[in-house]
Amino acid sequence: MSDTPSFPDVRIRQSTRTLLILILPSLYLAATLLYSSWQAVWGLPVDPESAYTMNGLVAAAGYGSMKFDHPGTTTTLLVELIIRVWGLMSRAEDIVAFGLKHYDAITWAARTSEALVLAGALLAGGLIVGRTTQSAIAAMLFQAGAFVHPEVFHLQTMLAPESLLAAIALFGIAIVIKTALDEKPPATGLGVVAGVIFALGFSTKYLYLPQALFAVCLLGNRRAFVAAAISGAVGFIGFNLIFNPGTITRGFGWLAQIATHKGQYGEGERGFIDFASFWSNMAEIIKAAPLVFGVYMAAAGTALTWSVRTRSWRDPLSLTLGAAALIYAAHLVATSKHFALHYMLVPWVQTGGVLVLVLVQLRRLVPTLRPIAPNLLAGCLCAVTSVTTLIGASALAREWSALNAVGARLSKAVLAAGPACANVSGMFVRAPENDMNHGWDMTLQLWGDQAMRERFSAAYASAFTVPLLDHNTYTHVLKNNFRPESYAKLAADYPCIVVRSATALDDANAIGLLSLHPDHCVIEGIHVYTVGLACAKVRGSFEVQR
Repeated sequence: MSDTPSFPDVRIRQSTRTLLILILPSLYLAATLLYSSWQAVWGLPVDPESAYTMNGLVAAAGYGSMKFDHPGTTTTLLVELIIRVWGLMSRAEDIVAFGLKHYDAITWAARTSEALVLAGALLAGGLIVGRTTQSAIAAMLFQAGAFVHPEVFHLQTMLAPESLLAAIALFGIAIVIKTALDEKPPATGLGVVAGVIFALGFSTKYLYLPQALFAVCLLGNRRAFVAAAISGAVGFIGFNLIFNPGTITRGFGWLAQIATHKGQYGEGERGFIDFASFWSNMAEIIKAAPLVFGVYMAAAGTALTWSVRTRSWRDPLSLTLGAAALIYAAHLVATSKHFALHYMLVPWVQTGGVLVLVLVQLRRLVPTLRPIAPNLLAGCLCAVTSVTTLIGASALAREWSALNAVGARLSKAVLAAGPACANVSGMFVRAPENDMNHGWDMTLQLWGDQAMRERFSAAYASAFTVPLLDHNTYTHVLKNNFRPESYAKLAADYPCIVVRSATALDDANAIGLLSLHPDHCVIEGIHVYTVGLACAKVRGSFEVQR
């Protein structure tokens, strides 16, 4: 694009520019590792982290991936590689027992690996953008996307598909910037790279699909465009047929179920959108990140203005900006249908990259405009957003660290008050000993056969001396080392029973406990039920733990 002005920058040496580009990836890595250290793996993020830790262990045990609903193929593969390498180095005799014994450590290792990948994507993408625009300012604006919102920052830190999704989306928009602003037509090899990036992103989360629209930046070379289409389709199908066949055989059916029902996860009445909540959800999304909304509206406006003024609809930069606006709109509609802010992650983390393209387009539209003003404004807005995100994430970390401490303290109190009791806990009570159960429910409970389940149950018994007792209010199943159990049998086997639940129990979710006429008290918001032991004793033990 010979008529595209370069992104202006202060005249600095290349080495200085590289050092500036290193700042935000280093800040991100330090911030996310610190944030992770405050988030116990058995606390707030047990859902969904435990599901991916267990799924990685299931895959490492030779059964393949059992989760296809996001599909999270890259996340499962990362955990599987960690377990296989660690197990090989430790010469583990039974990979299942090894994985269960080091369950929490595997999650920590996977978090750290994801943080390194995302920091690497910020650095590599920053270097690409900096080299393309000859500007460290542009590179740092691109990198600011990692700090766009506290909820996005939280998901980027956790063992969830969103972390690798953010890394792929950031690197992908860097390639898009290079392609849209390059004076030469895109090379065929660049099309292959773009296709592979799409395949990995789509394999990480189905919400990456709208990114296919960015292929318009490759239209300057039809071979590059075709190469991207072929490598993207073949890469996605081949990658998932090898590592997660359920993505192909069942995942798209699950998506169709979601698209044809108004409730969450394909539930509720038939239909695409519940308009009773759709528009209010959309307003909440825009309100949550107004800067993002403004950037994408500017992308649409500048693209349309250039096309109308020049009467040209094939300009790569304008096509790319138009595609960005459409991608944002697609995510906005999807998230307004099933409201969860983190569904906006892809266009949100790409905000900085889109902003770079908008600023270049503004210089094309208004050549007499001094670049310092819009660049300074954009930089200030990104800086304020980044600081706000880090402050919000810090507040969330402190809040949940305190709640997790309560859960851990109550676990100690139960053991102290009734060391011989059956210690039963449930999800969301932040019990350090319970986090494996969510992973079990999201993998083997749903899709495993009896032989797999027995193998994992026996492995747990060989790795731990204390039984793992879980009261699941979702599946209405009481489990003992992952096997179905009954409270009548527990009452016969133990002199007393202590049950912790995040919600009050009734006939529908008590799984037979209420027939034993338990004592009941609430300790720091957690419901405690006891049989053969006064609940007041647990409360007294909890107070002593201060």
